[in-house]
Amino acid sequence: MLFKAVAFDLDGTLVTEKSSWYKLHEYFGTKEKSKENMKAYEQGKITYDEFMRMDIGLWKPRPHISTIKEILLSYHLTSNSKLVTKILKEKGYSLFIVTTAPNILANSVASELNIPYVASNEFTFDNEGYLTQNTLFKVDLLKKEYALEKLLLTANIKCEECIAVGDSKYDISFLGKAGLGIAFNPDNILKEYAKFVINDMSELLQFT
Repeated sequence: MLFKAVAFDLDGTLVTEKSSWYKLHEYFGTKEKSKENMKAYEQGKITYDEFMRMDIGLWKPRPHISTIKEILLSYHLTSNSKLVTKILKEKGYSLFIVTTAPNILANSVASELNIPYVASNEFTFDNEGYLTQNTLFKVDLLKKEYALEKLLLTANIKCEECIAVGDSKYDISFLGKAGLGIAFNPDNILKEYAKFVINDMSELLQFT
């Protein structure tokens, strides 16, 4: 199989931080309530769209875009991710990011790594720059494969022509949808499902 593209998860894959949502809740002191919301989502009691809106409603006082950027943009790229994405581009691969992380973070990482295709959920702000609960829902945490399929379609690439790279149990269907799924420093659940596991991003190059 000749692969044409590589699609990356973001949190824990291209950046060392495991969860951008966790970083936000850590800052606002709302981690425990968010865990309740996540449990409700995973049990199918609420949609991911509802989960995001409920989570955002926890952050008091309503944060300004400057605060959100300060929290999210203090990320660290995973070792060798910049080098590997550069080499993949030189080899002719199309690169993608598929993530439930906010677009502020996703677009910043995409710009730094020169990745042109991004699917992420989008924060919205009012005229004074304060965060609203009207998040633009584009990626479902447990159904990231649908966002991948839609994004690949824009580049006229088939799912079987794509390599997907992720790190957590939430990436199971995302990796399964691609022609080749690779687990990067995975949690124990994803490790059970993954056919290939890598621990350094440079190891990805052996599959390209």
